Amino acid sequence: MTPSFPTASRVALVCTLASALLSAPARAQTSEAAAPASGDAPVAQAAPALTPQAPAKPDAEAKQDPEALVLGAPTPATRPLFALGSDTYFISPVLSIAGGLQSENLLVNPNPEKEGRITTVALARFGAEGRLGPYVTFRSEFERNIRSHGSGIWEGTASMSVRDQVLRLQRWGATVEAGIILDPASVDYFSAHMGDVLLADKYTRDPLLYSGFNRGQGVQARYSRWGLTAGLSYTEANPLSSSASFMVGGSFGGNSRFWERPLGNFRNGQPDDDIHFRVISPSLSYEHPWFEAKAMAQLFSINYQATSTQDPPLQGYNLRGGVKLKLKGMVPALPFEVTPFFNVARVQNDVVNSVSGYSNQLLETPFDALTLSGGLDVFLFGRSGVGFNVVRVADHTPSFIPPTGGTSASEPVTSTGMTYFNVGATWWMFDQVALGARVATYARDIEGKPELKERDLSAFLTLRMIL
Repeated sequence: MTPSFPTASRVALVCTLASALLSAPARAQTSEAAAPASGDAPVAQAAPALTPQAPAKPDAEAKQDPEALVLGAPTPATRPLFALGSDTYFISPVLSIAGGLQSENLLVNPNPEKEGRITTVALARFGAEGRLGPYVTFRSEFERNIRSHGSGIWEGTASMSVRDQVLRLQRWGATVEAGIILDPASVDYFSAHMGDVLLADKYTRDPLLYSGFNRGQGVQARYSRWGLTAGLSYTEANPLSSSASFMVGGSFGGNSRFWERPLGNFRNGQPDDDIHFRVISPSLSYEHPWFEAKAMAQLFSINYQATSTQDPPLQGYNLRGGVKLKLKGMVPALPFEVTPFFNVARVQNDVVNSVSGYSNQLLETPFDALTLSGGLDVFLFGRSGVGFNVVRVADHTPSFIPPTGGTSASEPVTSTGMTYFNVGATWWMFDQVALGARVATYARDIEGKPELKERDLSAFLTLRMIL
């Protein structure tokens, strides 16, 4: 049932909101933060009270959990301080802003004349989330990207991305989602101290994508009990509908990777729609006060030419998992937490023969890649601290050499290795504002092609705010 708001109620609501905003600083110093509601549990109906319940103070711990930088914190059970509406019917803003400096130093580059530079970076995420009673929540979020060297700020070049656009139903430990969703089991464990630009730079974003990070349009179901969560997500659409297409390798026209293929041909301002991508992802996760673990199988199928019935389907899979420990202590009056973590992902898929005269054929050699990542965070006095994160991506891409004379056909394999390393520090000056410093490096080596070797080193100094 949708609540109605007559004119008198609207006036009263505006007055109440104004009073709450004016008195918020005083309440924030004296009131305790309410316990966050689980994202997979319905809201308990509160007993009637003689006086209205004060809105809860924003839960900084839930908002700043490492995975919350990607997944977003669960929608609160009751109306938070920055919200409009009643106790369990409300809408609240989603807002994150990050800005600062990036120093880029190109150590080795295929273009020896290319120079490094210092760039001021800026990123913003905005939208709204809310609750429609005890069992229905929603989230709508957009992003203004940092783009390359600040190229997304001028009129006509602003780079906007659609992030979560999800409607969620929850009851009895079960969750069903539809829209543009993010599968939490597809997110690697990573260092919280490399989130200074909200995981939008290549040193933090690309490693997650290579291992199978999946945000895209689809449907998803999860069931949680006793710390265990069983999940199943499903997407079937153009490859650009899901970030999971980033992990698919091989040669797809002009030696490009799969996710680049639809971008190679635009029709009426839209990407190529001749390719169809399906991914089904069962998963199992477990959360304990001392550790967390997750495992997932991503099974995908590709229709390389949806306008033809002659091309064979491309099949593939990605098996991935991760574990994180949560070790707490005190030395002697200094509370600390140490969280080592490790992830592994292995992807394999068919590759289409792109040589002229061999269309609609598959190579006998599949593409395969192994992504290993790990690191460690040290938290002091809550969320401040230091940490590091290292990722190694090793892939093997087959190609085809047709037979010539007495030489039979062959399928040589090109091996590529990429390494990402981040070390960072974070100081939370206020509940919602942090100062971050980070050094990051990237290296790429292609077997037999030393002229394509890459090395670079970047340093970041940023401020970020997350409501």
